[in-house]
Amino acid sequence: MKNGEKILRSWMLYSMSTDSVFCFACTVFGKRDNALSDCGFRTWRNLAHHLKEHEYSKGHCDNMRNWHELQRRLQTNTTIDQRQQDLMRIEIEHWKGVIRRVIAIICHLAERNQALRGTTSELYDPHNGNFLAQVELMAQFDSVMTEHIRKIENQETRVHYLSGTIQNEIIALIGNKVLEEIVRRVHRAKYYSVIMDCTPDVSHKEQLSIVLRIVNCEPSVSIAEHFFGFLDVEDTTGKGLTEVLLYHLQKHSLSLSDCRGQSYDNGSNMMGHKQGVQARILQLNSKAFYIPCSSHTLNLVVADAAKSSVLSISFFGVLQRLYTLFSSSVQRWTVLKEHVKQLTLKPLSTTRWEARIDSVKVVRYQLPEILDALSALQTFAIEKGDSETMSTAKSLHGELKTWSFLLCTMTWYNVLYQINHVSKLLQSPNVSMETLRSETEGVKDYLEDFRENGIASCQTDAKDIAENLDMEMTLPEKRQRKKKRQSPYEGTDETQSTPDETFRRDFFLPMVDTALRSLSDRFSRLKGVYDLYDFLFSKENMKQTIKNGKLHERCKKLEQTLHDIDADDLALEINSSLYTFPDHVATSPFDMLNYIYSEKLLDLYSNLSIALRLLLTLPVSVASGERSFSALKLIKNYMRSTMGQERLTGLALMSIERDVRQSLDMEDTVIAFAENKARKQQF
Repeated sequence: MKNGEKILRSWMLYSMSTDSVFCFACTVFGKRDNALSDCGFRTWRNLAHHLKEHEYSKGHCDNMRNWHELQRRLQTNTTIDQRQQDLMRIEIEHWKGVIRRVIAIICHLAERNQALRGTTSELYDPHNGNFLAQVELMAQFDSVMTEHIRKIENQETRVHYLSGTIQNEIIALIGNKVLEEIVRRVHRAKYYSVIMDCTPDVSHKEQLSIVLRIVNCEPSVSIAEHFFGFLDVEDTTGKGLTEVLLYHLQKHSLSLSDCRGQSYDNGSNMMGHKQGVQARILQLNSKAFYIPCSSHTLNLVVADAAKSSVLSISFFGVLQRLYTLFSSSVQRWTVLKEHVKQLTLKPLSTTRWEARIDSVKVVRYQLPEILDALSALQTFAIEKGDSETMSTAKSLHGELKTWSFLLCTMTWYNVLYQINHVSKLLQSPNVSMETLRSETEGVKDYLEDFRENGIASCQTDAKDIAENLDMEMTLPEKRQRKKKRQSPYEGTDETQSTPDETFRRDFFLPMVDTALRSLSDRFSRLKGVYDLYDFLFSKENMKQTIKNGKLHERCKKLEQTLHDIDADDLALEINSSLYTFPDHVATSPFDMLNYIYSEKLLDLYSNLSIALRLLLTLPVSVASGERSFSALKLIKNYMRSTMGQERLTGLALMSIERDVRQSLDMEDTVIAFAENKARKQQF
């Protein structure tokens, strides 16, 4: 304008593709009888003159009036097709309600590992499965689902979103959204560790379970182990499993260079030093430290101790025979329940040796009741004329009512109780390396003390039970083997061992010494990790490192190994933290990291926070992978053995990662399904 003001011509548009100017109002509402409404105007020399002529023309004014009228009607919902728009909006809202309920039913069943489909797909058929049964139940109380079923029964709609195909689409969609959220959380955490384990499913396919361990720092510090899916693998060698893992990480844009730990069971294809998965991953990323599963390792410690002597082997054999005798028929089990009221006999676990405490515990606390049950079973077998059962019950009664068996029971119960307690503690996702070291050292200290004083305490506990049973508290004497003299000049004195010394030498010491030796050997693989991180385990460890003058050396070693922190800055931050961190938060790495983020001290302790995150990212056990197998057996059972891999993974993600799924907003999925259905017109 002449006064310097600028007024925007809202109707004028510029096309970059044609390098021309257009009039929006005339292009949409006009007859396209000039350049501005047809092919565009690009005579730049006469542009100002041409625009003024066009702006005041009658046709342009009419088109502008029509355009403004349409805008006003759209804003006030008074357009000519408003009726149709209202109907479509009502239809969209109806389908939104239907889809919300369908998704809710699928999630409800998936989180409880229940089957969705039945043998038929007809409504109100008793064999149509849990999904349609839930739809029918909801229709009794919900108006939206009632109207939807009415339309289906009256054939007013052909697409109803209740078919098995739609179920698969929704399961895959939700599973992918859960997986995307997990990947987003891993990217936000930056560092992660890999946990893997394999198991065959009911259809004889080898299922590889992948779990990622991360440290979340927002909104609060937490350690999470997220299930990453089941993969059907054919090549279970170290090379094959490594290739599958790398492909799956690359598929979801996860860099192996950010991996800081890996944990597997003790299988040779996983932990092999040359061809195992851990060796191949270390060749690609030397920062991904291998941590053998602590629970599996403790299990192997017990397995080694159980094979240390003939008496230990026969002890567990007696327990299995006892369970087999009573569990082989309903009548025998009834006899057992009449006498053993509280605990009940358990079979021996073939894989989890530390879980055998459940079998030993029954005998430890209810031996008199079990002996009464065996006596009653002998009487029952005589009445039935069952000589085999009578003979077995009598034999077991005699073996159980011996001082040596009672001492074995007390000894094994004490050892198994300690190891089983530690094993269960280490299976929690919140456990980190400092807890692993303190607990394993606690087990070692307990076994060393038990070696010196354990047999006396076991005899004291067994004495109370033996007195109630009128049991002879003597061990059987073994005939001493006489050494043949080679000449008459050899001495005749021979060492005579008492029964107690023989029991200690042949059973007690081999069991405890084997457990101690196996514990030290199997956990010695973690020495390198401890040497790298142990000065960060607590405030006391930091003080001791400074006192020894090795703080800068330890920080430098951490920097050279991981290249994620600055050694000089880390040393300064540790020195500062000793004076600023309260005592109640300086007992563990998790508490220290949580204090840094909760008090918003990240700018002061940036390197220390990174070091603590790296430490907490290291896995301790593969228990999360084992738990996913429990879900696998519930989802893919013998009645659903033909389930596809995509459906299996989707259902497993919805079941195992239910917290992640419940945090997601599914409204965009609902809107997409509803609008797609509402725009389908029937002619």
